Amino acid sequence: MHPQAASLSVRDALDDPVLAAAHPRILTGGERLEQPVRWVHTSEVLDIAELLSGGEMLLVAGVILGDSSPDQLRSYLDSLADVGAAALAIERPRVGRIPEALIEQAALRDFPLIELTEVVRFVDVTRALNSRLVNESVRALHFNDEVTHMLAGVLAAQGDLDEMVSGLSELSGCSIMVRSVSGAVLAAAEVPGARPHAHAHVAAVESAGVMIATIEVLPQPGVDLQMITAICRRAPEPLALALLQWRPMTRSDQAVREVFRLLTLAEDTSRGPAQRAETAAALRRATGNLGLAAGGWYVGVVAVSVDGPLQVAELSGALHRDERRVLSEIRDGQFRAVVRCDSRLTSADALETLVGQLNSTALPSALRIGVTEPQRELPDVATAMPVAATAALHATETDYVSLARDFTLTHFVAQLDSDAVTQFLDAALGPLRTANRSAELLATLAALFRTGSRVAAAESLQIHRQTMYQRITRIESILGRRLDTSDGSTGALRVAVEIAVTLADR
Repeated sequence: MHPQAASLSVRDALDDPVLAAAHPRILTGGERLEQPVRWVHTSEVLDIAELLSGGEMLLVAGVILGDSSPDQLRSYLDSLADVGAAALAIERPRVGRIPEALIEQAALRDFPLIELTEVVRFVDVTRALNSRLVNESVRALHFNDEVTHMLAGVLAAQGDLDEMVSGLSELSGCSIMVRSVSGAVLAAAEVPGARPHAHAHVAAVESAGVMIATIEVLPQPGVDLQMITAICRRAPEPLALALLQWRPMTRSDQAVREVFRLLTLAEDTSRGPAQRAETAAALRRATGNLGLAAGGWYVGVVAVSVDGPLQVAELSGALHRDERRVLSEIRDGQFRAVVRCDSRLTSADALETLVGQLNSTALPSALRIGVTEPQRELPDVATAMPVAATAALHATETDYVSLARDFTLTHFVAQLDSDAVTQFLDAALGPLRTANRSAELLATLAALFRTGSRVAAAESLQIHRQTMYQRITRIESILGRRLDTSDGSTGALRVAVEIAVTLADR
């Protein structure tokens, strides 16, 4: 797992003696306690979210919560989750009872909501926790300076890649390895007792936004994670300069680069048929040069990091299972891979096997992955890669592998003019967009259209059938029309509902 930007997690904060004295109890979001806390605030206003930048842990006495309506509490919780706050901790003795609406919404958003069962001085808590965070920042700056200074000295003395890697290893007490884009070891320095390769911290070495190599850091037990973070952040740029000077790309590396250059061209659907055919032919030649014969399935994989450096060692290992061939690059902060799957598998089996292996692999908590459908031809994978990137961006910490096919509409809507989308939704949905509890009614309609049955829709929403019938009656009253008619507006209504629900989930 890669180190977070701050080493203080929500769990660490709750375990701190000053806050532990409040005997905290986790109400919701128990699976998200490892996310980092960047600062600790106290606040007794509901519109605090506009002043936050993400990663904050809020301490609330909670008196104002008792004077707020359920809708205000839901909006308050949503605003904290949307801005990326780390957690909300409420003193129960002062508020008397944590409002159910707040707990329900926190559970719905999988947001860490903590009940403080004893009163503590918030000023003591913020001083203790924020001091820890400041100390971590100071140590990070120190390690950053050490790495930068050492590498600058090697470059100034005309040192080569081997000297830079040896210097990093001596400075950090870690095994360091630099690999080409085709996986060849370009330079390495090992230390005894370093962790296995599966636990490597990996960072891209880029030139002009394109990956030309990777640096892998394998720490010994006890090595400060801030040092590893400093290497992953500060070493790539000097290493890129050394690589460009001392280690020209091999023919295999150039072939991999050519495949991804052609894939980028193939993603552009605005090009004419002749240009697309030319690119497709060039892709076949390029894959042939890498020993990839015709046949088999190609699956595209896109991964991003939502916090900290992009770490893909564990992901790469999972993709290479079952002797699969994998071509990969890191470009502009995205890991992009083409995975060649066994031709003897069906399309469904190839996808199920790959996704199952990704879901069963212990990946860094900040990693989010999008996967395309298996295709026989690489150009077909190329057009799905942008959708896979959208899927990755919408994945979550618990569901960190998303299928591109589930986000086709989300990706499509993102490409449209927002004013045109708004006008269409207003025309198709009318007053339903601004009705009380509009989101609930739209979700009800979406379930009805997707299942084709009021009974099945009620089951999918986990509501009573009578509640479903009441919602449908209210929707028909607001729209001024029945839903079981087959006039020309029904198709537009279905599309509008899906778009509105998609936008609400973004």
